[in-house]
Amino acid sequence: MNAEMQLQATPDSGNQIASYDRVLKGVHWGSLLLVATSYAAVWSSHLVASGERAVLLVQLHRSVGVTILALTLFRLAWRWSAQIPSLPAELPTIQKLAARATEYALYALLLAQPVLGILHTNARGRRVEFFFIGQLPPIVGPDRVLAKQAMTAHEVVGYLLLALIAMHAAAALFHHFIRRDDVLNAMLPKQAPLSRRGNAPLAWRNKAF
Repeated sequence: MNAEMQLQATPDSGNQIASYDRVLKGVHWGSLLLVATSYAAVWSSHLVASGERAVLLVQLHRSVGVTILALTLFRLAWRWSAQIPSLPAELPTIQKLAARATEYALYALLLAQPVLGILHTNARGRRVEFFFIGQLPPIVGPDRVLAKQAMTAHEVVGYLLLALIAMHAAAALFHHFIRRDDVLNAMLPKQAPLSRRGNAPLAWRNKAF
């Protein structure tokens, strides 16, 4: 296929791209890996027999959480000026709204969850040890009531985040295997061939992925 060939974009699309750029792809999959690591660390801390190991796992959990916060802020800043592939034109409006609402809710929870964890740690009179390199400055002073409230909210948001990630993954698989469109392909590391659906044309541009 000629790299300079452009196929007609979907009628409601406002851009001429079929894939996210390499930065957004890298941040997307990197965030997923970090979130998985964060959950694994905190769950493992409840299972290990040694209190010393539990402390190390909790410190890892906090450090990864701070990293997720910074990465999400960077992701949103980059996305602000990046070109984003459009959803399939034939997708019902309610599904488009649900997709965007889930996406924005994920961003909100990825920002809120680390902040709640930091608040809980600081309100208990402790500082966050960032990857065992040094301590981050506290954002609040000791406050037992705030510590309890922050922990409760942290746990609730943790379950909500898991539910939204599951919904997001299920929707991506639905698009790929049931609708057979290119929604998932747009975020895969390598650009896949054109949609196998004859009624879902995509636009290509001369860009190396």
